[in-house]
Amino acid sequence: MMTRAVPGLLASLAAAAVVTALGAQPAATTLTVVSRDGRRVLPVSSINNQDYITLADAAALVGAALREDRLAGGMTVRVREQTIVLTADQAVVSVSGRLAALPAPPVRRDGVWFVPLDFLPRALGPASGVSLDLRRAARLLVMGDLRVPRVVARVETTPGGTNVTFEITPPTAARVTAETGHLSVQFEADALELSTPLLPSQPYLQALGPGEASASVRLTTGPRFETFRTSTLQADAGSSRLTVHLAGGEAAAPAPAPAPAPTPAPAAPAGDPVSIFPTPATGVRIVVLDPGHGGEETGAQGPSGTQEKQVTLAVARRLRTLIESRLGLRVFLTREDDRTMTLDERTAFANNHRADLFVSIHANAAIRPAMTGAEVYYLSVERADDEARRMAAESTGAVLPALGGGTRTIDLILWETAQARSLEQSAALAGFVEQALRSRVPMSPRAVQQAPFRVLVGATMPAVLVEIGYLSNPEQEAALAGGAYQDQVAQALLDAIARFREHVDAGGRQ
Repeated sequence: MMTRAVPGLLASLAAAAVVTALGAQPAATTLTVVSRDGRRVLPVSSINNQDYITLADAAALVGAALREDRLAGGMTVRVREQTIVLTADQAVVSVSGRLAALPAPPVRRDGVWFVPLDFLPRALGPASGVSLDLRRAARLLVMGDLRVPRVVARVETTPGGTNVTFEITPPTAARVTAETGHLSVQFEADALELSTPLLPSQPYLQALGPGEASASVRLTTGPRFETFRTSTLQADAGSSRLTVHLAGGEAAAPAPAPAPAPTPAPAAPAGDPVSIFPTPATGVRIVVLDPGHGGEETGAQGPSGTQEKQVTLAVARRLRTLIESRLGLRVFLTREDDRTMTLDERTAFANNHRADLFVSIHANAAIRPAMTGAEVYYLSVERADDEARRMAAESTGAVLPALGGGTRTIDLILWETAQARSLEQSAALAGFVEQALRSRVPMSPRAVQQAPFRVLVGATMPAVLVEIGYLSNPEQEAALAGGAYQDQVAQALLDAIARFREHVDAGGRQ
C-alpha cells in the first residue's frame, strides 16, 4: 500500500567467457569485469549488507585520479575533464554538478574508501563516458560496447536423446560444430553471461560448460552420442532459442519446438550456421521496477501476517525475468533485497538510470475486509500546476558548497513538475496495465485512478503505480502470497509493457 502525499589481465578475450552456473553462483566476494583488454576479478566487501568495492579499484577501471580532502571529509575523482565529488556517509554524489543517488553512502574505513557497486554505472560511467553495465545477479561488469548476451541453458532428456536449449537475450547468431568428443556452440559475441544447470552424466551428454574459445559453449558428448540436429525459434523481438538435439545411431528426429510460439525456423543441417538476427532498438529500452516498501517499512500486512514488502519484491523479480527473457529490455529494480528507501530515492533511481518506463508495485489494504481487486494509478497534478509553474519560473538553480572551499551552482529540474510532460503517456500506460490485469486477476470497481502519489511526482518518464490486490482481504491475501497469483500479475504487467512499447513504436509520443 502506498501512502499518498501532496507535494595482470588475461591475454585475450578467449578467457573472457563469464559463467554463472545455476546452483554454483559466484562467491559474493568478487566482481568479474570484462572489457576489450580482457577479464579481471575485483574483490567485493559486504558493508551494512551492501556490496562495496574500493574506490581505488573503481577508479583504476577508467584511469581516474583520486584526491582526498580530509578536512572536508570527502574525495574527488577526476576523469576525462569530469569531476565526481563524494562525501563519506552521504548517499548522493556530484558528477560534474549533476547529482546522482546511490543505494548506500560511500564509506571510509582504516584510510580506505569504499563505494557501493551502483557507483559504477550511476557516477563513474557517466563521468568517464564509458558504458559500465552492472549485471548484479551474475556478479558481472561489462565495460564498453562489448556484445555480452545472456545465455541460459536448459537440458531435457527425451526417449531418443537429449535436448539442450539455449535462451538467448538479445538474439545473437550462433554456429554449432562437431569436434572430437564434443560439440561447440560459438556465439557471435565478445563474451557470454552463461547460466548452466547442474548436470548428471547422461548417455548422450556428459558435461555442459564454457568452451575454450571466446563466447562459446562446450557440450561434452556421451558414449551413445552419434549425431545431432539444431532448430531455432525467434521467441519474440528481444530473445531467441537455439535447441541442439543429441541422438544415437538411429535416425535423429528433428528437435521439437521448445515452446508453443511462432512457427520454428526449418532445422539447419548439422554444422551449418544458425542465424538469429537482432532487431532494431525501440523507444522503450530500459524499465525500472519499484518493489514497494522494504526494510523497516513493511507496508500493508494481511490477517495471516503476509507483508506487502515481501509480495512486491517477489512480483518484481518475476516480472524482471519475464521482461528480460521475452522482450530483451534492460530492467533495474530500485531494491534487490529487504532495504528501506525513501519515495524520492526510488524516483531518483529511475531518473539516474534514464528509464523509459517506471512501474511501482504495491499491495493495498482497507478497513473493510471485503475490499478486493487490483487498481492502477497515474499521477494527478492539477492542484499543483499553477504553483509549480510559478516556482519553476523563479528557480535559477541551487548554490552548494564545493569540496575544498568556494561554491558551485547546480541547475535543478523542479521535482513537482518532472512528471507533467509524461502525464499523457502515463495515462496510456495505465490503460494498458488495467486491460492486461483485468484478463488475469480480479479488479477493483475503480480500476484506473489518478492520485498525487509522491513516488510518481519526480519521474521524468511514463510512470504508474499498481496496487495488485488487497492484503486486508483474507482470500486475496492467500492468493497474493502464492506463486500462481504472482505469476499472473507478472504476466499481465509484461503484456501491458509489450503493448505500450508497440504503442510507442507505432508513433505514440515517448
